[in-house]
Order: sequence, then structure tokens, then C-alpha cells
Amino acid sequence: MKIYKILGVLLLSTFAFFSCDKSELAITGVEGGLIEVKNPSINYVVGNSGPYASSIRVFQGTIKTNKVEIYKTFHTQIPAPTATDSLNMDPYSTKTVPFKTINVDNVAQNSMQGFEFNFNELIDGLDINGTPLSSSDGDYLIGDYWEFQYYQTTSDGRIVLQDLTTKVTVATRFAGKYKFVEGEYYRLGVLTSAGDYWDPEYLIESIDAKTYKLNGVCAWMDQVLYFQIDNDGRITYPAEWGGAAQVINGMPIVTCELNASDLAEVHCGTSNFVTKDDVNGKDKLTMSFGYYTTGSGPRIFYQVMEKIVE
Repeated sequence: MKIYKILGVLLLSTFAFFSCDKSELAITGVEGGLIEVKNPSINYVVGNSGPYASSIRVFQGTIKTNKVEIYKTFHTQIPAPTATDSLNMDPYSTKTVPFKTINVDNVAQNSMQGFEFNFNELIDGLDINGTPLSSSDGDYLIGDYWEFQYYQTTSDGRIVLQDLTTKVTVATRFAGKYKFVEGEYYRLGVLTSAGDYWDPEYLIESIDAKTYKLNGVCAWMDQVLYFQIDNDGRITYPAEWGGAAQVINGMPIVTCELNASDLAEVHCGTSNFVTKDDVNGKDKLTMSFGYYTTGSGPRIFYQVMEKIVE
């Protein structure tokens, strides 16, 4: 188990603590009062206001943790002062304000401490240049995020800053970590792998409201693939992304829409769709795609991925 050491002794008055900037903290090592942030990354799904759950594990030593105070900051992009188009954006961060307090009741033992939050709590008390954050989650950009910082009060009267934060990132439903369920890889029409080439987990990121980025293609974890999910749950693969042709291993992709004859073995008629799990959140993506090697032929994939719910 990886335990992140607490950094930063903060010998300030109560007033100074509540008005401090992270950049003002003096950083040194401290003994005792260790915690592990169990959820360093959480997706806020547009349209689902919560509640969302998070937790920390408190490891007690000679020095105890009596309480953990959580602060929040919102990070986004806003048009630059001289912007002439919507792509000219500057990063912007709001002030850091108090969010939650966890009182550690049993200070003698290690324990898990959980908390929940919803959209209204995330936006409360935060503003951009004096304008409160929008009360409609549809107004936020994919990739905007809230950052939680963890301050601990220890039994010897110190306030210390945990060096790991939690990012709550604005995303869409199908972003997140996925586990591999089943798959087939065909090289020139020959079944080469029935699942052993895949890694156990893959990360899928939101790019915009319908576009996603798959990090890792089968055994090639340095490859990426952009795909889109429409309102009916159908998966398609744009031939170009970011002004360039999509490639896998440097070769052009093949898809069921454009190259069905090259993907005969990977179930084009019964794949490229989403199976939603509205009860447990374990959505499944069933995908068929491939790439074509000039002078050789197609390499094609069929895979089923299930969203990991933490």
C-alpha cells in the first residue's frame, strides 16, 4: 500500500490559516499523522449532480490526527483579454475556500473516513472575477476541475498540509477507468489473441460532449484512439482528429462504417455500442476497429470494456 507522507508544517494563527495561499506554505517533513487519499481523481459527470463519495485513510502514530479540513479551488479556462477567437484561452483558478471538515472520533486507531458532496456544494462560495459559478453543470468545459486540499490538525497542535490532492474533473458519463472483459485480435484474418494481449485496465478520457480518447490499444499502451458516442449509444471512429488522420502503430485506422470487408471477423453487425448500467454504473463498451498495414493487410480488434466503479 502506498502511503503519501504529509508535507508542510504550518505554524500560523487561525486567521492566517484561513486566508493562506498554497504557495505561502513552508514545506518540511513531519512525523506521524499520515493519511492516504483514496480518491485522487473523480469524474463529475455532466447531468449527474450527485452525491459523489470520497474517502481518506488515517494512519495514527505517536502523533495523532484529530481532524481533517478540506479546502476547494475551481480551475477552468477563460477567454484571454486579447482573445479574437474561442481557442485563445487562459487558465484561471478561483480563490481557495473551506469545503468540508472531518472530525476523527477514534484517534487511537487507523480508520477510513468518508465524505460525500454534490454539485451545489462544489460551486458554493466560488466565483470567477466576482461572478458566482454557474448553477447549470452544462455550462462547464470538459476538463474543468475542482481541487481538494487536505489540512490536518494533529495532537501536538500543528496544522499540516497533505501533499496529495483530489481532482474532481468535469467529464461525461463514459469517461473513467475500464477493465478488459473479453477481446479478439486478428492479424491478416488469423486469430492471434483471444484476450491475452490486453492489459487489465485502460483509461478513457472525455474530450468533448461526445468524443473520447482511449489510452492504449490492445497490447500497445503507447497508442491512442479517438472515438465518439452518439445519443443512441452508437460508437463511431472519426477518420481524422486534431487535423490529422487517425493512426494506430503509424498506420491508418479501419472501421466498420468505411472498411467493413476488412473487419469481417470482429462482429461489425453486433458491436460498436454502449450497454448502460443505470443501477451500478458499470457501463460496457463493445468496440470493433483496426488498422491497415500497407503491403500486408488488416490488423483488427474486438473488445468489451467495463467501467470500473470505485
